[in-house]
Amino acid sequence: MAKAMGSKSTPVTLHYSVKWAGPKLNIVSPHGPHERDVLARINTNVAPEGHKKLHASVGMTKFMTDLALKPKFLQEYKLDPVAVVDAAEGLSDLEKFGLKFARSGPVDALMKATEFDIANGRQLTEDDILDARGPLLLFTPLLIIAATSDVNDECIRAQPPMSK
Repeated sequence: MAKAMGSKSTPVTLHYSVKWAGPKLNIVSPHGPHERDVLARINTNVAPEGHKKLHASVGMTKFMTDLALKPKFLQEYKLDPVAVVDAAEGLSDLEKFGLKFARSGPVDALMKATEFDIANGRQLTEDDILDARGPLLLFTPLLIIAATSDVNDECIRAQPPMSK
């Protein structure tokens, strides 16, 4: 084979970068030095002032988990959020009110709170939920499709007719 490669003196050899045999495998740690450092600092971490953390009821957590893990449930929620929320169990009246909008803003307001709000037992009002901003879960893809189709229509109309 060395002659076929054009070399007269050096035979072709295979070089393997992984050297192991039998049960003696190199077991690599899943965490490098940076990851180990971050894991060591988790327990001593202090959140900055005003940081919002997850603070939701058991019913709200279950509802949101089901939305994330059950595509059929998510599809039903997108089609008729009011019916799905009314049928859900374990949600407070305020949580049901916020979830019926099918928007991320009210859900974010319902599920997150600062340490100060939690310590003082602050309760959201319906006005707080109405003021929460966020894109529509259901209508965002439709708006994007409509906007791109309008742009495509304008581009087509702006092109001069093709000559033969």
